[in-house]
Amino acid sequence: MKIGVAIDLGTSGFRAQKINLENNQILKTVVTMRNPLPGANVMDHMDFAINYGLEKAHLLVINAIHTIIKELNINELELQKLSVCGNPIQLSIFQGIPIDDLAYAGENKKEKLHIVDQKRESAVLPSKEINGLEKYKNCIVIIPPSIKHEIGADALALIINSGMLTSNECSIATDYGTNAEMALYSNGTIYTGSAAA
Repeated sequence: MKIGVAIDLGTSGFRAQKINLENNQILKTVVTMRNPLPGANVMDHMDFAINYGLEKAHLLVINAIHTIIKELNINELELQKLSVCGNPIQLSIFQGIPIDDLAYAGENKKEKLHIVDQKRESAVLPSKEINGLEKYKNCIVIIPPSIKHEIGADALALIINSGMLTSNECSIATDYGTNAEMALYSNGTIYTGSAAA
């Protein structure tokens, strides 16, 4: 059986599903009680990663993913696909991408602090390219892109999966978690926004 895992790195916890890739059947679901990073919100997680180190934050996230995969009863060599989504901060920490460009508003401030904007594009790559995931030797990792710094891959996955882009109707997709993200689709244009929920 070909096995995949879909995981949402949420601010308040991680949610994962074990999927039979041959028939898309969901075999098991695991939800963590909280995010592995200290704090109660995305600002706390960002503060931890900046002040205590991105590498430490990354390893906490990776260790949580190992625990989730173990709870899903998946053998290391059995896992073939790992699809990961989340807001830009959570996904960046997962990938080991610096997040200081997400922490500061205003180009003048970024320039003063010599902060470079990071690319957060889609990626399909072998698990060995993500530090800490090397033991899943037969696995590829799929990461959708973030739309903007405040609209993540989780919202993009919702937009695509809802089918709203193939409809001519005015529609809205909402992702209510610790952060609320919304996308309004009207006349071929998507308008996005987010706020603390």
